[in-house]
Amino acid sequence: MKKILSLLLLSAVIGIFAQGMPEDVRQTLYGAIDQSASSLKSAPFGKKTVAILPIPGDDSGLIAGRLKNILTRQGFTCVEGKEDPMWNEIIKEIAWNERKDDILDPKTLVKFGKLKSAQILLYGRIRQIDRNNDRTYAEIELHATDIATKQHIWGGNFAFRLYKNKDFVGIISLDNELRMLLKKNFAEAQKSIVLPETAAKLNQIKTVSVIPLAGDIDRYMTGLAVEMLSQTRHLPKMPEIPSLSQTRIFAREHKIASDALFYGTVRDLHKTKPVSKVVSRGKMRDTYQVNADIQLFLEDIKTGVILWSKTITLSETVTEDRIMTAAEREAARKARIDSISDDVKDDITDNFSRYLLIAAIVIGGIILLAGAFFLLKVFLSSRTIR
Repeated sequence: MKKILSLLLLSAVIGIFAQGMPEDVRQTLYGAIDQSASSLKSAPFGKKTVAILPIPGDDSGLIAGRLKNILTRQGFTCVEGKEDPMWNEIIKEIAWNERKDDILDPKTLVKFGKLKSAQILLYGRIRQIDRNNDRTYAEIELHATDIATKQHIWGGNFAFRLYKNKDFVGIISLDNELRMLLKKNFAEAQKSIVLPETAAKLNQIKTVSVIPLAGDIDRYMTGLAVEMLSQTRHLPKMPEIPSLSQTRIFAREHKIASDALFYGTVRDLHKTKPVSKVVSRGKMRDTYQVNADIQLFLEDIKTGVILWSKTITLSETVTEDRIMTAAEREAARKARIDSISDDVKDDITDNFSRYLLIAAIVIGGIILLAGAFFLLKVFLSSRTIR
């Protein structure tokens, strides 16, 4: 079933490329690739040359070109594999379905060992492209393998959300209030995983490898997932290489002791543009909606069966009080002036000199009273001294 779904997904992705990549998809894929930059910077490539395999469906080479730019900026040496006489021959020999869980197997790597210039292969695939009227989500999986040692040395899943709705603002950092809202929603997920009908399916599951959630911010939600599992009878742990495909292989080769895999996707995380109103002189209140769509999965490492899944949907109204900006203070002052009726404005205009005279008399009276009070105080003080 999983293979069928993967093939359907791959077909859909290739279909998008075949029809010409829409601009929103292009920008979202670029964003996903850019998310890999910080991880690639610490990848153990050293001084070895890196060749980038074609990404399935990327006939124009846009994605591979973006990856090459990132690697070059970080000081790695990229080589054009196609310049090697053996490159095209090898590419023709291997097919997408020869890859095992998206990782190049030893048999395929033997073929790439014939290359003279390339020492490390960087390759991957598009895992998801999800579009609606408001946003486009893309997730790409990347891997790197050392040709000489045939060891997988780096990998990860990287995602990006592009919001097309002008009233939506993508959240790129988490404030304390949003953290608390997310924590509350993960608490609901925990209740789901300990339900009797779910617990029965997880009876034999003790150790769980937690893959960082794709599209997570600062791995905060991944941390919430670890915390959630820690409060059950399952023991969470983080794999050495945070890649779903690599962890599956390691588990099957008994290189890690895990009974299950926990992974997921943050498909949506945005807030609406705030609606602001004056609550007191110099203070504003912003009201906006926070929305999230997070998918979680727990998979049996031996059978690939999904034992538990949960979609966390978050939709909360948030209000925040703050100090007005200078522009807002000026706008509020103008609004107060504009709120004065035309009759009052006409009356002030027609009788301005009279109101000015009244104001001068009132101010003068206040000054005279203050002076009289001061003189009386001095007089009383002098009498007291005597």
